[in-house]
Amino acid sequence: MNDRILNIPNMLTLARIFITPFIVYAIIEGEAILALILMGVAGLTDLLDGAIARYFNQRSNVGAFMDPLADKLMLISTIVTLYFIEQIPAYVFLAVIFRDLVIMVGALAYELVTHNLEMTPTIASKITTFLQIMLVLVVLADMAWGIPALLLQSTLWATFAFTCISGAQYMIVWMRKAVTAEDN
Repeated sequence: MNDRILNIPNMLTLARIFITPFIVYAIIEGEAILALILMGVAGLTDLLDGAIARYFNQRSNVGAFMDPLADKLMLISTIVTLYFIEQIPAYVFLAVIFRDLVIMVGALAYELVTHNLEMTPTIASKITTFLQIMLVLVVLADMAWGIPALLLQSTLWATFAFTCISGAQYMIVWMRKAVTAEDN
């Protein structure tokens, strides 16, 4: 890992952070197509920043910190907004919020105790992020044009399931890390 701050992956991550308020504003204003386009661009930046960082060896400590932060900002903002305009059910909203609280509290507690926090996303976490992005895109597409109910329900339940699985996995990982740190 290098510490170059201004590289293409980090600029893509910053673009995702910059786009997020515009997505939220478009959702609130009922501009579903604009929100869908912006969310698609934001999702693409998420896909590209990691791929470019790995392929061109442009990984950085700054990027490792900013990328999940940008994801959280984008996904929590859009999912909360969609919940408050009654486009996402409470069970999905609560699962997303609870999972992210588990991650943040677990990471903070671990860092305070060990001063050695390393965030490494799990496969379940990566699938969850992908599904949450897809959920926002599917809900926005439904708002814009209407989509088959089965597609919307399948996306909601898959997102809910993986969000819960990923949250449980993070709780187990933080507990194991805490026990291991206590033993050392």
